[in-house]
Amino acid sequence: MSTVKPPNSEGTFVIESAVRDDGSVTVREAGTTTTHHVVDYADSLVREKLAARPVGTTVRLALAPADPTGQEWIATRIKPGAPLGLGP
Repeated sequence: MSTVKPPNSEGTFVIESAVRDDGSVTVREAGTTTTHHVVDYADSLVREKLAARPVGTTVRLALAPADPTGQEWIATRIKPGAPLGLGP
């Protein structure tokens, strides 16, 4: 029997909590109440870049499911550039 994983998620997210000692962080899809619990990173650079941003910062991320239920996520990439529609 195959398990269907939720699709990868790319978009603009708001950092809801600081990166914890275990590396986990909660991000919310911008403009929604949908949160994603990030529990792993593609590499240490992605983790460092995310940890360097303060809570409330908007960031463009690429996420991949870490489990079949889609409750935990892996941050695979921080995308360059400011999110569209934000700024002065």
